[in-house]
Amino acid sequence: MAALGSTYLTINGNALHETSSFSIEPQVIENVFQTEAGTDVGIFVRGGKVKMSAGWEGAPDTFRALAEGFCSSPTCTVIFDNVTRTMRARNLKEQLVRYSNRYDGSKGLWNISFDLEEI
Repeated sequence: MAALGSTYLTINGNALHETSSFSIEPQVIENVFQTEAGTDVGIFVRGGKVKMSAGWEGAPDTFRALAEGFCSSPTCTVIFDNVTRTMRARNLKEQLVRYSNRYDGSKGLWNISFDLEEI
């Protein structure tokens, strides 16, 4: 897995520059049910599924076009650590960094983040 300092994502063919925050949450899909005897039985369905969260600091226009493009479609293709995954983008957030818009002509510095969940 790539170190945080060298983390790069490619989403729908668009390479994104280094993130300021990044996390990966591995997930396992399993079905668990209880038998008549009261014991729990688990059936492993799939492993290796991931959920990613990524964030950047920058001008608001930097990622808006890209984010609107892939958040509007149901799925996107993500390449991370040389692995291609089909994912859904969720929870797009843009937040103004406090007091960063006080300069004339500045749109301020923004924290831009979103989650990607593998299908």
